[in-house]
Amino acid sequence: MIISGKQVQDVLKVYTEQTSGKTKSPGRSNPVSGKRDEVVLSSKAHEFGSVLQALQALPEVRPERVKEISAKIADGKYQVSAEQIADKMIGRSIIDRIV
Repeated sequence: MIISGKQVQDVLKVYTEQTSGKTKSPGRSNPVSGKRDEVVLSSKAHEFGSVLQALQALPEVRPERVKEISAKIADGKYQVSAEQIADKMIGRSIIDRIV
């Protein structure tokens, strides 16, 4: 599965919108009622946070793949059909528009 930069940015935007301004410092209390506010995150929110951290930990470039392809190019053995390139370009363009 390929995750595009646009998809990551969309997820981060939604996450930021959902979390901005909704959490309060635990030491502050509500001046009207004197009760403290409490935020309870669902299991899905915790799972989302874990997935987001794992995604952010992934490198943007896979060095082993770059090395492998660079060696093939240097040896003159790297060949990709124009049809495969066009298919991938069109597919990614469609996915980016949908997502």
